Amino acid sequence: MNSEQFDLINRLFQLTFQIGDRLGCESSDPAQLLLTNQPSLEASRIYFPADYTYEVLDAEGWEYYITEVSYLAQMANILQPYPLTYGIYRQDAVSWWVCAFWLSQEGLGMNLLLRAHRVET
Repeated sequence: MNSEQFDLINRLFQLTFQIGDRLGCESSDPAQLLLTNQPSLEASRIYFPADYTYEVLDAEGWEYYITEVSYLAQMANILQPYPLTYGIYRQDAVSWWVCAFWLSQEGLGMNLLLRAHRVET
């Protein structure tokens, strides 16, 4: 990883903490940015318990999160050159992970998985 890649990853990690706070997460570890070699968001199920279900998030749902969380919009803008997939890994009716996956391995040396825990109370 060169210094430019390192600085970009560092900036993305800083945004990750702010994204977790703004999504109204109610956990001690509300958001994470995983550097991965997995080829897709669906293949990233290895980072979730086996009983979690993967759901595709439609464009309207993604736009809601982007509008509500400016830090998420910033991250998406920074990573705009890379193909993006978004979805949800659901634990149950009130708890899920909002996820974004960037196929960035060619430019950054690894793909990026953002997951932010959301709990509706």
